[in-house]
Parts: sequence; structure tokens; C-alpha cells
Amino acid sequence: MRTQITEVSIFQNAKFLAVLYLPIGLIYTVIGIIFLAYGIIGIGIIFILAPIWLSLMTFVMVAIFSVIYNLVASKIGGVEFELTEIPEDGNVPKDNFGY
Repeated sequence: MRTQITEVSIFQNAKFLAVLYLPIGLIYTVIGIIFLAYGIIGIGIIFILAPIWLSLMTFVMVAIFSVIYNLVASKIGGVEFELTEIPEDGNVPKDNFGY
């Protein structure tokens, strides 16, 4: 069955990815604490604030690209993919590539 994504939720996708990137940004906090411990105040503070900055910028960029995707998809169609139903017994049918 061929399926096409014709529209993506702007706020939901932006929110989801911003929250997903927050723990990744916490790595920068550890680096910032190390900088502060060595007396490098400016860079340390920048690194400590990185999780907030990373999440905020991820939210904004995903929202912008979601709007662009929706506009383009409404004109020429969206990303297309094929779905295969898997039977209850768990045996996945082989595709054209023999996998």
C-alpha cells in the first residue's frame, strides 16, 4: 500500500523534537561546569545555557521547516512510502530485494 504524507503537525513535531534534544543538550552543561571549574566563566555560562538554546532553536527550526514542508507538499505532493502489513505470526514477507 502506497502512502503519502501530505501534511505534518507544526507545533507537535517542533515540541516533540525540542523535548527530545533537551537531554542531548545536558552534555553541554557538564562541559560548561568543567569550564567554570577552571575559571573560564564566559564559555562556561554559554555551555550551561546550551540545553535551553538547543531546545529553543530546534523548536523554531522544526516549526519553520514543517511550514515549508506543508506548503511544498500541498503543491507537488509529500514524501511517499510503502507500508506492508505484518501478519500476527510475525513472519515478515520478503520484499523485492530479498530481505
